[in-house]
Amino acid sequence: MKKILVTGGLGYIGSHTVVELQKTGFEVVIIDDLSNSSKEVLSRITSITGIKPDFEEIDLKNKQAVEQFFKNYSIDGVIHFAASKAVGESVNEPLKYYENNITTLTYVLKEMIANKVANFIFSSSCTVYGQADELPITENAPTKPAESPYGATKKNG
Repeated sequence: MKKILVTGGLGYIGSHTVVELQKTGFEVVIIDDLSNSSKEVLSRITSITGIKPDFEEIDLKNKQAVEQFFKNYSIDGVIHFAASKAVGESVNEPLKYYENNITTLTYVLKEMIANKVANFIFSSSCTVYGQADELPITENAPTKPAESPYGATKKNG
């Protein structure tokens, strides 16, 4: 059974992804720092799927904790949702967004390389497309200059 790490796995999109992964036979490990979620979500996932995923409360800005996680778990792939996500807040606190969204991504990727984990999905944002030239926006739409620090972290991530 393939083991997938879902960062931010107790958030809205992350938790729904965990449910679907478990339904299709993947073993899931969640990392979440609970800054934008609640540990109660873990019991909801378990009640929906009948499977309690492994959970590690880790702040991904803690490089040593990320290194230790990858020493403790053999992972086949990573789905990376963990990020600060409010456009307005990113304008008021840009350094928080760069540190949280870029530094944490770097730490995860470094450990993936060190542990030969080749499968990675990065959760981006429609903010990378700026003001769309046409709707609906597809992945073929051209990206535009970021309009916020949040958008920059998703475009450059």
